[in-house]
Amino acid sequence: MKIKFLPLIAVLFAATSIMTSCLDNDVEQVTYTSETSITGFSLGTLNIDRIGKDKDGKDSAYVDTLDCSEYPFTINQMTREIENKDSLPYGTHIDKVITSVTYDAGALAYRPKGTDKDTLWTSTDSIDFSGDTRTMSTVTPIEFKVYAYSGAIGQAYKVKVNVHQQIPDTIAWKKFDNSFSAGNLSEQKAVYANGKVYVFGKNGNNTQIEYSDVSNDNPTSWTPVASIPANIDTYSATVCAGYIYFLAGNNKQLYKLDVNSNEITSVGTETFEMLIGGNDIKSELYTVKNGESGIYRENTWTKDTDPFTQFQADQPFFSNTTTASYNSDITTTIALCNNPGTTDNDTTALVFNRMSSDNKWGKRIQNLPLPNLENVTMIYYDGKLYAFGGGYGEIKPFSQFYCSTDNGLCWRPVTECMAFPAEVPDPEKPNKEYINFPNLYDTHHGNYSCAVTPKLESETSRGNFIWIVWEDGSICRGRINRLGFTPKW
Repeated sequence: MKIKFLPLIAVLFAATSIMTSCLDNDVEQVTYTSETSITGFSLGTLNIDRIGKDKDGKDSAYVDTLDCSEYPFTINQMTREIENKDSLPYGTHIDKVITSVTYDAGALAYRPKGTDKDTLWTSTDSIDFSGDTRTMSTVTPIEFKVYAYSGAIGQAYKVKVNVHQQIPDTIAWKKFDNSFSAGNLSEQKAVYANGKVYVFGKNGNNTQIEYSDVSNDNPTSWTPVASIPANIDTYSATVCAGYIYFLAGNNKQLYKLDVNSNEITSVGTETFEMLIGGNDIKSELYTVKNGESGIYRENTWTKDTDPFTQFQADQPFFSNTTTASYNSDITTTIALCNNPGTTDNDTTALVFNRMSSDNKWGKRIQNLPLPNLENVTMIYYDGKLYAFGGGYGEIKPFSQFYCSTDNGLCWRPVTECMAFPAEVPDPEKPNKEYINFPNLYDTHHGNYSCAVTPKLESETSRGNFIWIVWEDGSICRGRINRLGFTPKW
């Protein structure tokens, strides 16, 4: 039904009647016309696209229903804007929406998409809130107006129904064709520090350290670190207390790299056989000297009371330290490496744990073991430990992540969402970007490294990225979509 607009004088008369309302939990007081206000807005049940498993275990699409009562709408009476700050899940249909609206006495009208006429609203109207393909917008605001009995016509409210445009728990990848200045680097170890990804690697008989600035979520060109010592143990690179520590020279002396100046200095005269990892919380390094484990802290090495002697030499170690939930003074460090054994029982990667309250290492007995993946890597991401790498047995390289939520006791293959894509380009979709990780692994002879950007949420970066660096310096960047969402509250 079309509406005739009421005389302007009636509007002016009605505007003299005003009231004060409290918005945003009494934080701010605003004044608005009492007769022309929307006081409540909600949605009922909507259709949503979902993916399930059919009887053969294959992905199958189907349409489900979504109760929208858990997605409240916020009414800003000052700006006359209504929207759900918590977006509806990906795949929700908003082209036929039944709305529930409360408003001051009178009539409510809305302007349907694609028209310039107001239409009287009823609770059975099906309204299209979907995006306008002409403007490439994902959401089209719909205007609502309250027509008061007094003749006043309220200023229009713009109503938006927000829907996630990405699957929140799916990881999205992008590839950057960077190149190392020194050529291909093998035996890599990547670490993140001070907005940069550093890669330690070997080019023939030469060792190299190069870094890329990722502080704005995009990598810059690789820059070599100048004046580095010879014969760097590239696998030893460890971040701790604002420095990157590593071993170098024939005697494996301890060095540190200042991540602010990129200057390298020797640390005392200490030499070690291995650098297992660091505890940033306790500001201490875990090392091996004369075949026995110990702690390097405040320029002093102390052998463990019960030294551990089962670490595997010439293996890249990956470690992570977390604080115990029951006591912030206690930390747990998990270290992981490949199993170099050759017996039939050497089918699982090696996992070690250390509690600061015990001050000793132990070999983790895994209830659900992690396969002994070639060139295995462990990262701490989204509050969990993840491991991945090359193939093993029937497992193909970079075919899946393995996840542990119990400090390395159980490792379960991730079958959904957190995944490496293995698609090939679709000739019907030439503009769509595909990344084939197994092919990249083979092309780069299994040489890669990985670092993780922590949660940042700055003006230029939200962090939470996984950076995989290949032999030639090219980079794959991945992030779980929800970790990059900008809060609206």
